Amino acid sequence: MATNQYFNLHGTDTPEQRLIENLNIEAIKTFGIDVHYCPRTLNDEDTLMGEDNTASYNSAHTIEMYIKSVDGFEGSGDFISKFGLQINDQVTFTVAKRRFRELGMTTNGRADMPHEGDLIYFPTTSALFQILFVEDEAIFYQTGALQTYDMLCEFFTYSDQNLNTGIEIIDAIEREHSYSIDFTMNTGSGNYTVGEQVYQGASLAAATVKGEVAKWNATDKLLNLINMTGNFSGTSNIIGDDSSASYSITSFDAQSSAANTAATSTNQEIEAAADAIIDFTEGNPFGSL
Repeated sequence: MATNQYFNLHGTDTPEQRLIENLNIEAIKTFGIDVHYCPRTLNDEDTLMGEDNTASYNSAHTIEMYIKSVDGFEGSGDFISKFGLQINDQVTFTVAKRRFRELGMTTNGRADMPHEGDLIYFPTTSALFQILFVEDEAIFYQTGALQTYDMLCEFFTYSDQNLNTGIEIIDAIEREHSYSIDFTMNTGSGNYTVGEQVYQGASLAAATVKGEVAKWNATDKLLNLINMTGNFSGTSNIIGDDSSASYSITSFDAQSSAANTAATSTNQEIEAAADAIIDFTEGNPFGSL
């Protein structure tokens, strides 16, 4: 027997589907939480491995989401491994499809849906979570349509990505955890501003040595730079592109200079500490002849 002609539950954009969609949106707005959604921009994707070590996050969009993990964080939690402390907290967020489409994130060939690798800032715990998997059939064809996305996310471990979202609490994560170099400045004028580009040379466009200001202490004249390109020289001033501040250099980390490119700061620190703990001298474990 044919289905009831007065209820079309498997058509396209039917009144029943719109009703359920509106009820889902209202429920998420009532019981959900506002988060910041940060889409990932792939700058140099490895098409074989599907990775990009230079990925950046250049915007943040505020949207309401429902926390599906009501009993607490999922995943394997916090534990000590041979690599140190690992935090593998996981959480599942639910977002309405229509509300996500309204964000309009379809630039650079992106599909109009959440993507694996994108970030969600969870303000309750002040933490970033990275999307591992997007499930679009969590509520299976209610009234013949799919109204929500479920996003399985894991605690985000920063690994030198560019965070330029415009949300200070998110962008500060990069400044705190990115690889950086401290410069002790000498004579000059002006004050560098956090987040501006600095360079050595005639102009920013022509410069081959650049960096981004993470911190500037005008009293002690200490400049901390991240996202550096090229090798800074102690014979040229560092110039701020926005502030026009310009100072000569007194000293900086020699391990990152052009004269010592074979060494890295982490390796030397580990070696110096290990020399005082581990005996690296060779010997016969069965005694001497």
